[in-house]
Amino acid sequence: MDRRISALLANVTVASAALLGGGCFVVDTGHLDDLRNGGADAGMSDAQMPDEDSGTGGEQLNDACGGDIAEYIVLSASTTTPMPVSTRGLSNRISSCGSRDAPGNDGFIAIQVQAGEKWHFHVIPDPSVEDNDRDPFLYLLDSRCRNTACEHSSDACVGSGDEHFAFVAPTGGTWYLGIDDRMAGGGDYLVGAYRLFCDGGEAQHGEACDGSATCNIDCREILDESRSSEQLPNDNEIEANFLEFPATQTLTISGDIGGGNCTYPDVYNFSVANDSTRLVVDILKTDGSTCDSGSLTPFDIVLRNSAGEVRASAQTNATTGCSELRVDGLDAANYFLYLEHDEPLERLIPYRLRITQML
Repeated sequence: MDRRISALLANVTVASAALLGGGCFVVDTGHLDDLRNGGADAGMSDAQMPDEDSGTGGEQLNDACGGDIAEYIVLSASTTTPMPVSTRGLSNRISSCGSRDAPGNDGFIAIQVQAGEKWHFHVIPDPSVEDNDRDPFLYLLDSRCRNTACEHSSDACVGSGDEHFAFVAPTGGTWYLGIDDRMAGGGDYLVGAYRLFCDGGEAQHGEACDGSATCNIDCREILDESRSSEQLPNDNEIEANFLEFPATQTLTISGDIGGGNCTYPDVYNFSVANDSTRLVVDILKTDGSTCDSGSLTPFDIVLRNSAGEVRASAQTNATTGCSELRVDGLDAANYFLYLEHDEPLERLIPYRLRITQML
C-alpha cells in the first residue's frame, strides 16, 4: 500500500501544474459551471443540499450519474498524472452503494471502455489542500447508474483514505467513476485512472509486473518453490500472484496480510490442468508446523473462478478452528484464492499457506 501511495503522490506537483495549464485530462474535459447546479436542488433534504464550502484544490466534478456526456470529464485512456478533483459544492445524491453508506457529496467521471479492457482506479484525499480530512469511497457504475450491487468499488481503508480497485470491463460503453465519501460533505481528491495493456513494456500503475523474468504472460508475479514469498501488490485479480506448482503438486508460500487499517485481500491465481481435481489448502504456523488454536489467522480462504463467482466459501477446521479449504471436483480452468478479512488490520500479519492439487 505504501508503494501505491508513493507512486500516486510522486506527481502531485506536476498534476497541479498540468491542471492549471489545462493539460491534465487525457481525452477531453466537460468542465462544470455553477449554472448546472442552479435549480437542481428542488425537493432535496437538508442532508442532500450542496456543501457551501467553496475551497477547492481541483476540477469540480459532475454531481449526477448519467445524462449529457458533454458535461463530464471523459476518459478513454490513462491519466498521465494524478488528477485533482473536488466534490465541494456538490450534493449527496447517492447515499449508499451496495450495503455500504456513502453520506458524502458524490461526483462522477465518465470512463469510455471496450469490453475486456483492464483498468485500475485509485483515489486519495489531496494532501496539498488544508483541512481535507476525508474517507473516500470509490465505485464504478454502469450506464444505468445502478448502485444496488456495487461490485466494482473500494471502501477498504479507515483513516488513510487510500482506495483503489481493478476492473475488467464486462461490456463496452460508458461507465461512471463515483468519487464519494464515508464522511458527510465534500472534499478534494487525487484520482488516477489507468488502462492496462500488459504489452512487455514498463509496468504501469495497476500492473504487478510486465516483461520481467519472474512475470507471466498475464503480467502476474510468479511464485514457485524457489520464489515462494508473496510479491506486492497482489490485492486484486489483475495483480494476483501466479502459483506455479512443482511435480509434487504441493506448493507452500508465505506472505503478510493487513496493514494501514485496511481490508484489502491477498489474491493468488493458479491453473488446474485436469477435470475432477481436488484442492486442499491449509494454514500453517510461520515455522511450517501445523496450525492450532493458539495460532489462528484473522482471515478466511475463499476460492473464486475467473468470472469472480465463489466456487468455495470459507471453511474452518472443526478441531483447531484454523481456516482451511477442501474442494472436490474442480474443472480444468483458472482459479483465484482470496485471503479475506472484514475487519481493518492496522499491522501486518504473517502467514504460511500450503496448497495441494490432487487427482
